[in-house]
Amino acid sequence: MLRILGLSLVLSAVFAGIAGQGALASDDEHEIALKLFGTKDLQGGLPECRLSFWQHNKDPETDRYAFLLHAAKPGDGRVEPARLKIGRDFYSLQQLVHGGEGGFGQHYVFATSDRKVKVQIEVIDYTFKDHFVQFDKVKLTVIQKGKIPFTANAKGLSGCVPQKIKGTPPSASLPAGVPIGPERLLADVAQVPRVLRTLMRDYAAEDCDIGGAFAWGGARYEISDGYLLWQIPCTMGAYQGSGVFGLTQNPAGAWVELLTLPNPPWLEGYQNYAAMSAEVDGRLGHIVTTAFKRGSGDCGVRQTFRLIDGPGEVLELELLEYREKFDCDGNATDPGRWPVEFRPN
Repeated sequence: MLRILGLSLVLSAVFAGIAGQGALASDDEHEIALKLFGTKDLQGGLPECRLSFWQHNKDPETDRYAFLLHAAKPGDGRVEPARLKIGRDFYSLQQLVHGGEGGFGQHYVFATSDRKVKVQIEVIDYTFKDHFVQFDKVKLTVIQKGKIPFTANAKGLSGCVPQKIKGTPPSASLPAGVPIGPERLLADVAQVPRVLRTLMRDYAAEDCDIGGAFAWGGARYEISDGYLLWQIPCTMGAYQGSGVFGLTQNPAGAWVELLTLPNPPWLEGYQNYAAMSAEVDGRLGHIVTTAFKRGSGDCGVRQTFRLIDGPGEVLELELLEYREKFDCDGNATDPGRWPVEFRPN
């Protein structure tokens, strides 16, 4: 989980209690009558790719009234006009500002075309998910001409959230590997053994932004009394990032090894280290990577590897499944259900 300190808002106001169903503020002539709204109030329903903010103690999937501000995000990087409700009226606001350290933005500014309604958003804490950013702590301030500014505590997300599909994913029957212990997040990449970081610089420089600035410090996993698995930040982009996996003794000593990601037959000969948007399933001993071709998440490559005992009592990764969706058609389906292009016999 990644935690950052966002930029402070110039204006702030005391958060008011709920004054009725779907309401945040009263209709007093000097107060902003900000209202909550739900999925049923969105034209075309809730898109998979979006920028949304909701009241911090609400759940937009289960509560009828939860949203404070919502905008769709097509795959070309645009943010469509945002929706906000004051009193009985919905307002359409354009994004004017999106910025901050790290490239993901810790503050946003939206406004109506006549600038009579503005929204300032400060993201204080966020967490990177598979292919979206989850905003864990947000201050959202609404400014309306002639009214007292109103600040709400919020949560939200930015990116593409695949539709929930009932049933067991087809890849659930893949063979298990060597179990991987619980994830232990690192405060800084400097906690990764120096000899392993040096090995990464020597062998993975073509895949990684060596010496780049990253929003997280990596992770460590205990494999056994003999081995530790490390995930080292490698690249960080606008909507996805990668890491390199390496092994050390437990406790870490002089012996280290980087894990290569095996390729399907048609890509043999290319040695790859960068695991894009990696998810570790410790119980199954799997590492699942997803590389999207664009921010909407509607096409890309999904690979599942398992950790195995290799020759000479050395751990290595084995490719269990290679899925690819070639057609970037705007339909951001679950990558675990993309067409299977390769599975070993």
